[in-house]
Amino acid sequence: MSYISFKKIILITLVMNFTNVIFSQIDSTYQEEEEDYSMYDDVEDVGVIITYCSPKIFDLSPNRFISVGYDLTGSGTLKTSNEGSYKPDEDVPMLDQSKLNYHGVRINANIPVISLSKFVWQVGGGFNQANIATNKIDSVNDHKLLLDELDGGLTSINLNTTLFKPLGEKNFLILQLLAEQNGNYTLGSSSNGPNIGNTKYSGTLIWGKRPHDRLQWGVGLSRTYRAGELNYIPVIMYNFTSENRKWGTEILFPARAAYRRKINSRNILLAGFELEGGSYRLYNTGLNAQNLELRRSEIRLRLDYQKQLKGFVWMGIQAGVILNYSYNIDDLTATNNSDFYRGFFGDQTYTFSNTLSPMPYVNLTFNLVSK
Repeated sequence: MSYISFKKIILITLVMNFTNVIFSQIDSTYQEEEEDYSMYDDVEDVGVIITYCSPKIFDLSPNRFISVGYDLTGSGTLKTSNEGSYKPDEDVPMLDQSKLNYHGVRINANIPVISLSKFVWQVGGGFNQANIATNKIDSVNDHKLLLDELDGGLTSINLNTTLFKPLGEKNFLILQLLAEQNGNYTLGSSSNGPNIGNTKYSGTLIWGKRPHDRLQWGVGLSRTYRAGELNYIPVIMYNFTSENRKWGTEILFPARAAYRRKINSRNILLAGFELEGGSYRLYNTGLNAQNLELRRSEIRLRLDYQKQLKGFVWMGIQAGVILNYSYNIDDLTATNNSDFYRGFFGDQTYTFSNTLSPMPYVNLTFNLVSK
């Protein structure tokens, strides 16, 4: 260091110390004014301030307000029985088979209506299509007639709502309700349109706890068609983020479960599964029975990459394999066209006992999200 620079440092230090001394002196003429406590006479006691837990924890994948996507599968092998009556555990001969694949648009929305610290209410809906393609069969038999029904494609329209109610700083309730119309119907058709009487209703109630900003867990009960047919099952929620905030879990078992890896604030990778399914009414079939419902359910093993494109716009790409859990068909004639509960142990018979082999799939979505 040069001698001139050293002198400058000394000069600046002296000036700063002198300035500090000047401004720290107390004016001897100053007298402290006595505080008037009467100004606080009108202050009201607000009582105990209640704090409420948040519906989120750190680093969960973004909530999707609006999602527009496309689903595409590879081919699987559909094996079917003849129209008849088959016990769930019966060894059924399936002599006819065909290749099957599907693709379709998926549009879903979930819009907040009320968002307060003590109450959150969201309303949404969805439109999902599966345009099914099968190889053609020349001979006319039950297998051919069933393929004709599936070739028309399957459509699902739903309305749903979610309520989040904090019970204090750490506990909460979640209520989810869903009404859906599933089938091989054609929108706008007077002869093959959806029937409001075939609407399916689902619901889930969860009690949960949020100990801190990185953990949210809960237990509950669900009425659901995800396994293809009506079922009542317990559910477990476990959303967790690690201390380093690089990984975590997003679990609502048995509906879905995923391991989450946060690459950075704009890129997230999830690995896990989701159970998808529903009960689809088959309208105007060429079969003997006319009150048929396809009990369709699939387990999607997948990698899910989510990337922020700009602001609130994200893109999602899924790739994996579909394990078809159920593809059987029930006849509701015996129950006066009303649905029934078979569960995992019921012995009510199927009209068609079918299997569909695993198939690969990809799914691309563009999403408007909320962080």
